[in-house]
Amino acid sequence: MRKNIYILFLIALCSGFAGCKANSPTDVDGGVWIVNPGETESAGHYTSASPRLIVNGTVTNTASQPLSGIYVSLPGVREPNEPDILTYNYSITDSLGRYTIIRYRGREVPTEITVVATDSTGLYPQQYIFAPVTYDTALVQNQKIPYNGYATVNFEL
Repeated sequence: MRKNIYILFLIALCSGFAGCKANSPTDVDGGVWIVNPGETESAGHYTSASPRLIVNGTVTNTASQPLSGIYVSLPGVREPNEPDILTYNYSITDSLGRYTIIRYRGREVPTEITVVATDSTGLYPQQYIFAPVTYDTALVQNQKIPYNGYATVNFEL
């Protein structure tokens, strides 16, 4: 009898924790419920990660051939003395011309960012693109706030 009560207690306890996360998509253990653009609230997901700014894209030449080794950076979101950190505030294109930069967004919620592509060999001119940022939303105390920012920026040098 005692064993059955103990098992029922554990089942109730585990169900209670799972139910809290599933039924209350806000501020669970410091995390938030994320809803992507076009999703319903029930289709979202829980995260305890800090908000990110995610920038990706490709760099090609005018013949649409991918360019590898191109330095792509986000100058407008850096702190004054912030060191260069690969894939955090700059990236270098791979053999397919692709790059990705993922950094903490911080408190700012920019609607536009500046992305710069630089060819260290000097064969191609440096190019600046001002790109819009879209956001998913987080539910915090039943209010939607912008959370992760996304920008896709493709360069043709």
